[in-house]
Amino acid sequence: MKEELEILLDKYWDGETSLHEEKRLRLILSQIEGYESEKAFFLGIEELSNLSEKPFSLPNQTPKSRLPIWMNIAAGLIILFVSGIAIWQYQQKEAEKQAYLEVMQAFALINAQLEKGTSSMQVMEDFKHLNTPQEIFQSKEEK
Repeated sequence: MKEELEILLDKYWDGETSLHEEKRLRLILSQIEGYESEKAFFLGIEELSNLSEKPFSLPNQTPKSRLPIWMNIAAGLIILFVSGIAIWQYQQKEAEKQAYLEVMQAFALINAQLEKGTSSMQVMEDFKHLNTPQEIFQSKEEK
């Protein structure tokens, strides 16, 4: 009997036993002396299988109360209000950037026109050293 028990235990630990062999193993363990750890193991498995057969029920729990509908509506309105403000501020900044670019283009145009005007004044550069019309006439008389 001990020899059969040893063979069945080896097969069980290797995972090679059938249901019939496992029943035979439990029967032999219940009839033989010793093997206390194996007996405790199979007794624990049997208790666990008995527990799993009982239906599991959760204790009665009352459902949590949800927020009132007006709070949900208020939260939605706040989200819409805040996102509207954010969009408005973004559009304001974009408008400011656009206005800045237009002003800089106007200044560039003015600068280009001024450069053109000052370049046409190069002819007068020759007379720059003369301060008054009398100096012009005096220079002609001296020659």
